[in-house]
Amino acid sequence: MGDTISTDAEIFIAKFSSYVDLSEAEVRVIEGLTRDCTTFDENQDIIQESEKNASAYLLQSGWAIRYKIVPNGGRQIISFLLPGDIFGFRESLFDLSDDSVQALTSVRVHRIPAEKIADICDNSTNLSLALTWARAREQAILMEHIVRLGRRNAYERLGHLLLELLHRLQLVDKAGRSDYFLPLTQEVLADTLGLSIVHVNRTLRKLRNDRMIELDPQTRRLKIIDQEALSERAGYDQTFLDQSALTQDCINDAVG
Repeated sequence: MGDTISTDAEIFIAKFSSYVDLSEAEVRVIEGLTRDCTTFDENQDIIQESEKNASAYLLQSGWAIRYKIVPNGGRQIISFLLPGDIFGFRESLFDLSDDSVQALTSVRVHRIPAEKIADICDNSTNLSLALTWARAREQAILMEHIVRLGRRNAYERLGHLLLELLHRLQLVDKAGRSDYFLPLTQEVLADTLGLSIVHVNRTLRKLRNDRMIELDPQTRRLKIIDQEALSERAGYDQTFLDQSALTQDCINDAVG
């Protein structure tokens, strides 16, 4: 690879390169996708449910949420979107989007027309495989969230989520060994975990009292004090975040 890679492209090149070996031409394609950037303010919708979405997005910086509003006005947060994530392509396949994506903090994204993504996949096996692999990991994260909501108690749900966010941020160099910036209010945690705000508050206090976490209310910096102990308590196994490269056999099967 050359030595003039644009700063914005680096996070996506690093992520895709962990799945497949990218050629110089494929690196330049990614650079081209990250030339134009759009900013969305905190709480601004990027994609709206029941409206047409014709683009995919590369999340450069900031946090976003995927969510749905239920008939009684309640909100269920489906997933968190973090720097380096790709979203919107699935929604672009439908006449109308079946969920919404909102900026949780100020975010910067690169908007890519859906037909451009399709063209890239037609012309690059490696990029097509990388996008498929990224989508597969998104599905694995969603599966863990379903289990978290359905079969874990409040303590386990919150501990499991905090560990997941730590490890996802570490994959893109946005967290320390045990700490990261957590821009989530108790309301957001409640809407994610299917709990009341009071229950979230009580569970956070329990995690602090058990010396599992420290949370600075001023800086919003979260530290997981004992990852091993919390993983055991929450039933957390990070293998669903596997970022190992595709084997040659997998690549041959995909293209054969």
